[in-house]
Amino acid sequence: MNIDPKMIIGNWTHGWALDRHTLRSTSGASNSSMHPEFDTERTELGEALYKLKYRADMAQVEPIARTVADFIRGRAELSDIKAILAVPPSDTRRSFQPVQAVAAGIGSLLRLPAPDDYLLKARSTLPLKSVTGKHSRRAELAGAFAVADQRFADMHILLFDDLFRSGETLKAVTGTLLFEGNAAMVSVVTATSTRSNR
Repeated sequence: MNIDPKMIIGNWTHGWALDRHTLRSTSGASNSSMHPEFDTERTELGEALYKLKYRADMAQVEPIARTVADFIRGRAELSDIKAILAVPPSDTRRSFQPVQAVAAGIGSLLRLPAPDDYLLKARSTLPLKSVTGKHSRRAELAGAFAVADQRFADMHILLFDDLFRSGETLKAVTGTLLFEGNAAMVSVVTATSTRSNR
């Protein structure tokens, strides 16, 4: 897939969003229930993620994972990572978790562990897209994550998520990995980013 990586800044050591999620989105006609419909043009990676998350198209896991793995292989800063960790989902009702599925695929391609029993959601939280304001988001995420053990202490680990919006979730998880998991270093890669990171 074609990508256009951009650095993302936070409490992690290195971070990138591999592409924007959407190129443009315009309001179209309303459907019969009076909700506006949108005509959305996504990037190649954004479209693959959309199909995976909202159409349950599992065929998208491999090309997304391969795109991320190829990017990681090409970054000298990431040559010493020891694990791929998926950000825990806010919606646990899905029949499968897309971010965990892609992280597992990345781990397999890079021959690195991608455990789903290490980084845990300590308590339920609201989806952050429904929480406005930086301070409200931070309060919602305080104490929301935990690690199961010290298996990655003193190691460089990579945190993966599908979308970079405000960065508050990634910051909260990174803090947990550094201070509870005693990771030596955390780097972040997200598949896409929103056009507005507010």
